[in-house]
Amino acid sequence: MLPAFERGFMDTLQDGKMRYYWDRVRHHGARYAKFHWPSVEVILNLVYTYDVALNHFAKRMSKIGLSPSAFNVLMILSRHDEKSCKQRDLSKLMLVSRANITGLVDSLAKRGLISRAPDKTDRRVCIVRMAKKGERLLEQFLPSHYEEMRRILSNLTPAEEKTLTALLSKLRSLFWQQKKEGRP
Repeated sequence: MLPAFERGFMDTLQDGKMRYYWDRVRHHGARYAKFHWPSVEVILNLVYTYDVALNHFAKRMSKIGLSPSAFNVLMILSRHDEKSCKQRDLSKLMLVSRANITGLVDSLAKRGLISRAPDKTDRRVCIVRMAKKGERLLEQFLPSHYEEMRRILSNLTPAEEKTLTALLSKLRSLFWQQKKEGRP
């Protein structure tokens, strides 16, 4: 039997995703000596929360014709020196493959939100620049975007927000440490 908090949480789920994971993963994982439900629960909550948040914001962004990745490109460019950067730098900042960034850049350029040009000093390098149309789109969208972030987190106290941020940072550091040590 699940604790009352988990039962209450699961009763609020409408898609059944977490019920599946809570019931089945917990049950089947118990067959393994190294299975540690609290650790699995944290990771499942993290992944599921990411999925819910990404889908929520993706739906809002789709109303202005952007995917989260395309929005990310525009945000990076809007905050970069001279509102431009090398395409390979975009790829590094977004953590997507060059093939993906090429498709994103092509799509955004076709819509007139960005422009591309070869670097004057190295023609193999592509410079991606924010277009005025891209700037206007962001300026129109960002106020409601930030308002939505604030609305979603309005039930957390400032202390809880700070604690959550610190815990997420610590968890990322633990993953980076694993990578640094050569563990997959």
